[in-house]
Amino acid sequence: MGRIGREPTGFLLKLDEQQLCGGGTCPHSESGNPPKAKGAITAMRSGKGQWEADFPMREEVEDYAGRMRVFIINCSEGALGFTVRAEEEGRGGAGYEFAAYSETSPYSALGRLRQKMYRALATRHVSGSAGAYRMLHDRLSGRITSDGEGAALLVVDGITLRIDDLASILASHEGWAFELQIVDAVE
Repeated sequence: MGRIGREPTGFLLKLDEQQLCGGGTCPHSESGNPPKAKGAITAMRSGKGQWEADFPMREEVEDYAGRMRVFIINCSEGALGFTVRAEEEGRGGAGYEFAAYSETSPYSALGRLRQKMYRALATRHVSGSAGAYRMLHDRLSGRITSDGEGAALLVVDGITLRIDDLASILASHEGWAFELQIVDAVE
């Protein structure tokens, strides 16, 4: 059964005369020499580097309020696979950011990234304004960053929340229980 969302990364196949015909003359051609590949025998496309022409890319995604948000999507190849990252354009790290990883293909990672982006942008977690934010439901999801001076910040719904904002949100839930879970951005 095939896998949905997987695209081949390419491969390289190179056979010499001995591998192809067991040495000696080749019975597969009139001249007795190994056939000149029609693309299939001496070399097939190599996926290495071909994805680089597709990145960086710009993509627009609609958020929970119907606004279009623009992302710059980049890809990097490591020793064990591909990491694709999207950063909201023009926000200087203070907006939405997403990442996904694939061992096999940058396009597989891109598919995972898009799933994360669309799901996250469709859900609104907070409303209000600075100093008066409130949770809209029982879950708060975002990412942790800093202000460059050592203070921790949370980015929720593309909005930067200071620790004081988080304290205000939590104060309105006094007496309730909570769970804190921190996960890797590429998971």
